[in-house]
Amino acid sequence: MNRFAIYLLALGAFGVGTAEFVVSGILEMISGDLGVSISMTGQLVTIYALSHAIGALVLVMLTAKYERKKVLMFSMLVFVIGNIIAFFSINFGVLMFSRIVLAISGGLYFVVATSYAAQLAQSTKRGSAIATVITGFTVSLILGVPIGTLIAAYMDWRYIFLFIAVVTLFNLVLLNKFIPKLAGNKPTSLKQQLSLILDKQIITGLLTTVFWILGYTMVFTYIAPLLSSLAGFSIEEISTALLVLGLFAFIGSRVGGYAVDRWGPVRTISASLIVHSIILMIFTSIPTSTIGILLAIMIWGTSAWLTTPANQFYLISLKPQSSEIVLSFNTALMNIGMTLGAGLGGVVIEYTSVLNLGWIAGLTVLLALLTASISFGLDKRRKENFVNS
Repeated sequence: MNRFAIYLLALGAFGVGTAEFVVSGILEMISGDLGVSISMTGQLVTIYALSHAIGALVLVMLTAKYERKKVLMFSMLVFVIGNIIAFFSINFGVLMFSRIVLAISGGLYFVVATSYAAQLAQSTKRGSAIATVITGFTVSLILGVPIGTLIAAYMDWRYIFLFIAVVTLFNLVLLNKFIPKLAGNKPTSLKQQLSLILDKQIITGLLTTVFWILGYTMVFTYIAPLLSSLAGFSIEEISTALLVLGLFAFIGSRVGGYAVDRWGPVRTISASLIVHSIILMIFTSIPTSTIGILLAIMIWGTSAWLTTPANQFYLISLKPQSSEIVLSFNTALMNIGMTLGAGLGGVVIEYTSVLNLGWIAGLTVLLALLTASISFGLDKRRKENFVNS
């Protein structure tokens, strides 16, 4: 397995994740600097998630026939340009445009890089290679977001994007040198893809992804103003909280894989969604001590990201012969869920209070538990009918 090349692909995923999530930590800074409301600033997350879904689904399909290395290099180059636009954003409109450029190119990069990693590895190591790229994305929550937030505390927040651009450009040069060319694939039409996933079990499983990430993003997008209002956190304390959240999100994703192997996806998904829902509902009722808030964030991060590998494993088990297509839709719908979460969170803040985000998001995660339970029931019934026949 070409480990160095795969680590470089993971570094690119780290940059994509940092560009996506860092806005949540500097929301109030951007709002004050550009003279727009918090709820409007939150739509930077909304437009990013929606555009990322387009890049991950539509652009991947449109570029499927082209040589993969060229597509990967192109996506990285456009991503660098998007960060430079963000660095020079003089108003909210320019920054919003940069988010669209970053998201579309980042979505395309992430899917192509994941596929590339699988192709570079031996057949018995492909799962590990894919996990490495995904881990790069997850690590952006642990390092990229809190470091970016800390940079913004001492420098102009725009320098975060300049830093991402420089790292990505350096990574592009190395990838161009160390990864081989890969031929394009015969594209699968959207109609053919839809025909594979129009199954009640798959649809309800995908809706589980939509609702859990919607609830998570509703709070995560506005975590800075929420912590500021709830416990008077400074920008440095918010950076620490984001570091803790990222660390336990990483732990949750790793433990989720172990839990699936040990207890199966049904128990893992159900338990994680129950804990996720409860911690969000009581989040704003927790004593406003720093330790109390950080403990809640630890539980939140772990329970939320336990669901990801478990639900991916479950979806693959339903359509093992079409796993890539199913996961492509899962990635796209995850970003649509993030779009809805950021948008609805903005509405809640605009017309009520930031302190209402927790219980509303908790109810949304309960909807994820409902759709998961429906999918599990359909799967159990299908297996019983198969045995009886």
